[in-house]
Amino acid sequence: MLTTTGRDALLTSITGVVTHVGLIQSIADWRAGTVTAANYTSYARAAITWGAAGDTTPAGGRKRANSGAVTFPKNTGTDQAVIAYGLYTDVSAGTLQAIGLLDTDQPIAGTCLASSDLITAYAHGLVTDQRVFMLASPFGPPPDVFAENTAYFVLAAGLTADVFALSATSAGAAINASTSGVAMWVPYKSQTIASNAVAEFAIGQIVVEL
Repeated sequence: MLTTTGRDALLTSITGVVTHVGLIQSIADWRAGTVTAANYTSYARAAITWGAAGDTTPAGGRKRANSGAVTFPKNTGTDQAVIAYGLYTDVSAGTLQAIGLLDTDQPIAGTCLASSDLITAYAHGLVTDQRVFMLASPFGPPPDVFAENTAYFVLAAGLTADVFALSATSAGAAINASTSGVAMWVPYKSQTIASNAVAEFAIGQIVVEL
């Protein structure tokens, strides 16, 4: 287990090189950082400043959050939907260090049995037609038919408080796994930057945790 000093050193190594935040339309590869950035008229990445490290809630880790509002230029063009933000090392070039979804719903650990289209995740909170990404989990291999960097849709059929099924399309056929597995299911929703609107993150809204 990392000590508080160790966590803070890692947080500083990450946030210490992050100077700007960008908006993201789509994600092709989470791990490689392959994304489609926002490109509405007048768009540019926005500068970010970081506050001191502090305990997570509940305590168990450490975090740093933006110490000032992060404000993007006004959209002087047409509406554009975005799903995430990226933390970058430069205003225009640089390296994408991290991706955060704009959805406030938390990732869900869920298991799927072989020859089943149902995923068990207690009190998951998902609703019909909500979209989720699948990410590999450290707790075991994922079900064979699901792929990272792919968006899936929650189906009405089979949906309960603790169980859900997914489809590749809205209201499509349920995906049936041929092997058992566990994965992280990451909900997301798009948000629209309307014409003449100014996108902004309030103080403390962008958080890096360890």
